[in-house]
Amino acid sequence: MCSLNFTTEYRSNAEHMSPSGIVPFVQVGPFSVSEFDPIVTFVNTKGHNLSSDLNDVQRAEMKAYIALIENVLGNAEQFLSWAEASNANDVSKPRYGSVFPWPLNMILPWRKQLAEKQRLKALGWLEKSYEQVCNEVKTCCSALAEKLGEQDFFFGNNPTELDAVMFGHIFTLLTAELPSPRMAEIISQFVTLNAFCQRVEERYFAANPGVLSDLLPMKQSHFA
Repeated sequence: MCSLNFTTEYRSNAEHMSPSGIVPFVQVGPFSVSEFDPIVTFVNTKGHNLSSDLNDVQRAEMKAYIALIENVLGNAEQFLSWAEASNANDVSKPRYGSVFPWPLNMILPWRKQLAEKQRLKALGWLEKSYEQVCNEVKTCCSALAEKLGEQDFFFGNNPTELDAVMFGHIFTLLTAELPSPRMAEIISQFVTLNAFCQRVEERYFAANPGVLSDLLPMKQSHFA
């Protein structure tokens, strides 16, 4: 969205290369920056700011919606990946361990699941039922759809950081092939959000086949 040149490289140890242990991360010269807010801040220091035209009230509103997405959709993704038994056993564990030799391909997915469950428990998400998580996602999507309305983007004709976060999470939930498809079915009910994802994909990825091909494996991967 900032029209910056970049390349995507896959590494089996990317999670351990990241400064915070979270992927993806960006490497610019000697700098490695991970997680959304630090990456946005780093890009802003280079003179690229998608929300520069927003006023203070709009920026505060944007940050509130970003927090909503991260707290609900982000945690829902991790719940689906590691706490929902069928997804964890049939999808996340085999694919997380697929790049490692035996016995690491058995040990590391187990450790990853344990760590994610502990994090979810601390946030109060591990005790939720699958139905409760689905209801959380539905409520979140309803609020986002109301904010988006009939606009191309959340704050008019041009995207902001909110649109970037929104696309990343909604696109992932819509396209991931999981044994339990309920989440994608819920999101599919929100026509404007689906149209939004298609619009972003066509505008920012269809013109760059290399980037688009990098996105396509998300349809068959666990949530990272």
